[in-house]
Amino acid sequence: MKTTLNDIHAQVFACETRDEKKQLLKSLSIEAKAIIETEAPDLRVNDVLIEFYKNDEHQEFENFWQWKKKGFKVKKGEKAFFVWSKKHTGTEKAKNESDEDKEFRFFSIAYLFSNAQVEPLKTD
Repeated sequence: MKTTLNDIHAQVFACETRDEKKQLLKSLSIEAKAIIETEAPDLRVNDVLIEFYKNDEHQEFENFWQWKKKGFKVKKGEKAFFVWSKKHTGTEKAKNESDEDKEFRFFSIAYLFSNAQVEPLKTD
């Protein structure tokens, strides 16, 4: 499964702000949903996003703590890949006493590093 976007890694690593990352993630998700509908109905959006990120060098993706648990550390200066986090629920306080608090759901950004971005922890 290959994305039609040109050099997805360059686009991901060029994102500096959270808003830029979120916008890129939204556009990649649109493409991912189209693939799910036509080719892979058993996959989730994050599964397809990770497939977009894979190449000969980047094959396995884990978050910071998962790599640490496996005995690796993220190399200094590496920028993370990103996917959607689990769904969060929040409450917006009502502006007037007569209104009710509004509950809403949202997805935040989760950060992943690939096998090419980590190195074994030194054991002395």
